[in-house]
Amino acid sequence: MAVDLRVRPARPEDLPQLVRLWRELIGFDEALGGQDFRLAAGAPEQWERHLRAHIGKRSRAAHVAEVEGKPVGFLLASLEQPPGIFMERKFGHISAVYVQEASRRKGAGGALVAAALGWFGDKRVGRVRVASDARNGLGVEFWKKLGFQTTVLTMDKLL
Repeated sequence: MAVDLRVRPARPEDLPQLVRLWRELIGFDEALGGQDFRLAAGAPEQWERHLRAHIGKRSRAAHVAEVEGKPVGFLLASLEQPPGIFMERKFGHISAVYVQEASRRKGAGGALVAAALGWFGDKRVGRVRVASDARNGLGVEFWKKLGFQTTVLTMDKLL
């Protein structure tokens, strides 16, 4: 059975649904364990401001995946500029991707990333960077399937 999947730029009126999806993402991340995902006071309001800063901007983007007209996922992307000492003047960064469990492995995540890659292409970006918690096997598998590869290994020591 074909799914009515659509990806589109986020709009301000999507904010309540996107905050709800973000809370689901936080629950997913918390289940991975560790202290990285403990929320600060006022986190939902801060997240909404952060999300709003991605809607309709030149150097940031937010996309929504809908199935049968209902939001099931989102993606946040931005253009980053390294210090001028490097040849590469800008790169793309996908900072958040989430798809509800019932809609996973049905193309929504790939469609969100394809929309972001198209946006980055329009901005003439030659590299796109993502990060995934090393404990998130589902996320690591997702990015590898889409052709991303490990180029930097980040290591933490908790004090």
